[in-house]
Amino acid sequence: MISGEQKFLAVLSHLAYLLGIGLIIVPLIIVLLKKSDPFVHEHAKQALIAQAMFVLCSTIVMFLVHLLIGILLIPFLCIIGAGFFITSLVAAYKAMKGDSYDYPLIQSIARNF
Repeated sequence: MISGEQKFLAVLSHLAYLLGIGLIIVPLIIVLLKKSDPFVHEHAKQALIAQAMFVLCSTIVMFLVHLLIGILLIPFLCIIGAGFFITSLVAAYKAMKGDSYDYPLIQSIARNF
């Protein structure tokens, strides 16, 4: 049985960036502190990897924009950002229900992490 605290921490790891309290930081803290709880640890690990991948993509595109090469990549970044936002909402909903969730395209990274 998944407790309310476990659900709260799992949802927090997916949506903390919306509250302005930390992109990558909150899921990282939860991953480090909740290694013994498989439900929370798995959700926080998924959120951490998804947020890190989004930050990495954003950084690369912004670097290329500064070089005037990546202006055409800004719509791509917007699509990635919208996808990240939607999948994090779905992940939070699944966590509230007590279900597991795998972000698209990062399952192999999450399994090896």
